[in-house]
Amino acid sequence: MNLSPVHLLAALAILAGVCISGCTGQDTVITGEERTAVLAYADPIADTLLQGFSENNYTLYSRDFGPEMKKSLDEAAFSQNREFVVSRIGLYESRGEPVVTERSEYVAVNYPAAFEREDGVNVRLVFRKGDEEHLLSGLWFTSPALQG
Repeated sequence: MNLSPVHLLAALAILAGVCISGCTGQDTVITGEERTAVLAYADPIADTLLQGFSENNYTLYSRDFGPEMKKSLDEAAFSQNREFVVSRIGLYESRGEPVVTERSEYVAVNYPAAFEREDGVNVRLVFRKGDEEHLLSGLWFTSPALQG
């Protein structure tokens, strides 16, 4: 089945939504030592993922995916997804200071990122609490230019 990039982005967003379904209420911001501990593993993962995205390197991009992510976002889906994102906002350039939140059994790290044609793109990484491997359970890019 050949899906359009819009459908692939929707599927990725749904995957992320499924990953955090069952969570109720609002995200709670994590600060202090707990935030520092989360960023100790999340920042290198974000850097590797975004480097892989920019270099069109699926192996690097998906290195820290959990099993569900690898199954849902294979190399073909990555290529189509990346083409869609790059056509709309360009390549990744840098990221800003993240906000770390938690909800139920998940921790999310939201990075404001600059791409060639849009600043303030939200790159959200979701991790399952208690996963000592710190594998990604959810990922998505959000920006006005990527919607519809």
